[in-house]
Amino acid sequence: MPSGGGPDRRRKAIVIGAVVAVLLAAGGGVYAAVGGDDDGKKPTAAPTTSAPSRPETQDPAPEPTGSGDDTGDREGGESDPNDQRRPGEAKVLYQTPTPEVSKKNVEVPGFWAMKGYVVKAVENKIVAYEDDGGKKWTLSLPKAVCAAPDSTTGGRVVVAYAGHGKDSCSRLALIDLNKGTKVWDHPAPEADSFGGGYSSMGMAQSGDLVGMAWFGGSAVIKVSDGEELSPEKPSAACSIDGYAGGKVLLRAYSCSTGTAKLQQLTPSGSIKWTYTVRKGYKVNNIFSSSPAVVSLIDQDRRSGGILAISDDGKERSSLALGKQSYQPECGTDLFGTTMANCEGVAASADTFYLPTEMTQDHGLGSTSEIHAFDLDTGKRKWTAKAAGRLLLPLNMDGKNLIAYEKPSYTAAGRVVSIGPDGGKPKTLLRLPQATQKTESGFYSATHVYRNGHFYIATDRVTGGSTGEKLLLAFGP
Repeated sequence: MPSGGGPDRRRKAIVIGAVVAVLLAAGGGVYAAVGGDDDGKKPTAAPTTSAPSRPETQDPAPEPTGSGDDTGDREGGESDPNDQRRPGEAKVLYQTPTPEVSKKNVEVPGFWAMKGYVVKAVENKIVAYEDDGGKKWTLSLPKAVCAAPDSTTGGRVVVAYAGHGKDSCSRLALIDLNKGTKVWDHPAPEADSFGGGYSSMGMAQSGDLVGMAWFGGSAVIKVSDGEELSPEKPSAACSIDGYAGGKVLLRAYSCSTGTAKLQQLTPSGSIKWTYTVRKGYKVNNIFSSSPAVVSLIDQDRRSGGILAISDDGKERSSLALGKQSYQPECGTDLFGTTMANCEGVAASADTFYLPTEMTQDHGLGSTSEIHAFDLDTGKRKWTAKAAGRLLLPLNMDGKNLIAYEKPSYTAAGRVVSIGPDGGKPKTLLRLPQATQKTESGFYSATHVYRNGHFYIATDRVTGGSTGEKLLLAFGP
C-alpha cells in the first residue's frame, strides 16, 4: 500500500512470529523480538539483521535467465524492452523514468490504480498515465504532496501537501482522479497539534471520511467538503496512533497508563465499536480494516501476535503463528502514525494471508511460503511455496489470492494466482528478463495487480541512478 509522508518510510521486511524485526526510532537500528511459545510466555529481545529483499538462490523454474540486460523508456532514446521479449513473457506496457526532483531521496507518496490508467504523485505534480503509456492529465499543486491515503472515494482522494515551515504537512486538497482537477483546498485542522507542526503525517480514507494522524495531533475530516468532524476523543493521557481505511475507517490509540484501544468509526464519524487491547500492548500495524486484522507490540516493541477482530468489536481469533517467522514488508514509520503501510499481506472475509521469511529447504535451496489462516479459528489452513524467491500476497481476485514472486538476482519476477484451497501457484504474468534489473532496483515501491495488468510504482526518488524508474507497467 502507498505510504504517507514523513521521515524515512522505506519498506522493510518486518518479521513476525518466532522473530519480530523492530525498527528503533533512534538510530534506525534493527532488533529482533523473539516471540513466545503458544503458552503465552513473554518474548525476549535479541539483535538481528533485516532479511534481504531478494534471495541469492536462482529460481529453478524453467525460464531463461540471460544477462538481465535492462532497457529504458524510448522517450529517453533507449530501445524498446519488448524487442527482447521472449516467448511466454509479459509485455512491458511502459516504464517511466523518474522526473527531476528538488533533492535526492525524496518521498513521493500517492499512487492509485484506476480503470485504464494509474495516477502517481511526485512532489507538486500529480500525473495520470494511461495503459499505453501516454499521459491522461497532469495537475500541479502549490507545493509537494507529503502524505496520501491509498483508498479513494468515487475516484476522489484527499492528499496533504507542504504548507509553511519545515516539516509542516499542513495543506489538504481533494483531487478528482477522473478529471485531474482540484475540488477544494483547505488548511489542515489544528486539533491537538503539538507545537503547531504536522510532521510524520499519516492518512487513511474510507467513504466520506479521512483520518489523519501526525506527531502530536490527529483529526477526522469529510472528503466531500473538508469539514472537520468531532468523534469521541480519548482522555488527555491518550493519543491517536493512526488510522486505516478502505471499506471502513479504523483508528488506534494508546495511553500513558499502558492501555490501548482499536475503534471503528461509522460513516458519519461517530464510534461504532471499541476493542480494548490487553494490558501492556498496543496496535502496531493494521493489516486489514475489513476484516479487521492487527498486530500488537509492547512498550519494548516486542511482538504481541496478530489478532482478528469481529464486526462487532470482539476478538475473533488470535493467529496461531507458533515459532514460524513471517515477513510482510512495512514502511519505517518514526512516530507510528501510518498504521496501514504494509505490503505482502492480504485478507478475504474468512482468511488472512502472510508470507514467511526465506528459509533453507534441506540443502535444496531457499524457499518462501504463504500461509493462509482461518480468521474464525486462527489456525493455518494451507501453505503455498515458491523456490528461490520471496512470495508476497498482493490482493484478492474473487476467491483466489494474487501474489508476487519477487525477482531473484538473475531471474525476473512473476505474478501468480493461488486457489481458495491452496495448491501450486498458477502463473498469470511472467515478467520479462529485459527489465529484471529495473524490477529489482526499486528502493521502495508499491505493487498493484489489476485486470491483468501489474504496476510497480516507486515510493521514493533516490536520485542515485540515471536509469531510476518512477513506474513499470506490464500486461499480457
